[in-house]
Amino acid sequence: MRFLLSILLIGGIVFSANAQGGKKDTINFTDGTGMKQGHWVYLNKDLDQKLPDFKDNQKVKEGEFLNNQKNGRWTHYYNTDKIKEVITYQSDRPNGYAIFYYPNGNKREEGTWRNNRWVGDYKYYHENGKVASDWKYNAQGTRTGVQKYYHENGKLMIEGEWNEGKEVGVIKEYYDNGELKSEKAYNNGAINVEQSKSFERKTPPGATTAEVTPAEKTPPTAEVDEEGYKTGAFDGNGKYKMKDARGKVVKQGLFKDGALLEGKQFTYTADGRLFRTIYIKGGKEIGRENHLDR
Repeated sequence: MRFLLSILLIGGIVFSANAQGGKKDTINFTDGTGMKQGHWVYLNKDLDQKLPDFKDNQKVKEGEFLNNQKNGRWTHYYNTDKIKEVITYQSDRPNGYAIFYYPNGNKREEGTWRNNRWVGDYKYYHENGKVASDWKYNAQGTRTGVQKYYHENGKLMIEGEWNEGKEVGVIKEYYDNGELKSEKAYNNGAINVEQSKSFERKTPPGATTAEVTPAEKTPPTAEVDEEGYKTGAFDGNGKYKMKDARGKVVKQGLFKDGALLEGKQFTYTADGRLFRTIYIKGGKEIGRENHLDR
């Protein structure tokens, strides 16, 4: 009887210890075959190469492993402990919902990433939290349907129909006060200049009741970088580098009437890796290059 009581007491102590320490055992767990399983949390000190702007004990990222592969949602952090991005993984590749944030905590972009492309609804935002672009992608990852761009003040900037990544029909553009700026007619991505219209702004920027005469208007000075690309506000004509909310170049080259006439167009994975380069000449695609899975 005394032996049985001893066994029960020992069993109770072991059970109690496992129950209290069970939560710790499920974090950063490696199974008997050396594979990572379950929830993992990476502090800066755990990284092969520490991030200089993080403290050693600061959390850099966390998420789920299944058989040594990322699965489910992985969260990355800024050094302020605010969330930087949440990316859904499947079999160690981004596949599913993804959302990115500015350092101030506002959304930067969000959408669904499948098979190395955005599908369905995709939005990216101005840093002030207002929507900058509201795009629709088909299952093949090309923009199809009504696409919208917005000014920082929330006013609609561009609206029109895209089909298989190319503009079709009339694309309308608006000034930041809501006035119509242009109506451009497109056929399969090619602009029809003769059927397109432009409209003068009725109310000059910043004006209240007094009108600004043409003599008082001073055209902005065009500034260019070392490579000859314009650095000012995009006016639709000339050499530009167009960047997304992450600061990554998505289009670069010579533009005419808002369309890329000659240059390159880039797409990226949800975690920011260059996925594809499309080469444009005469306003048409002449080739493409994939950069992953080589």
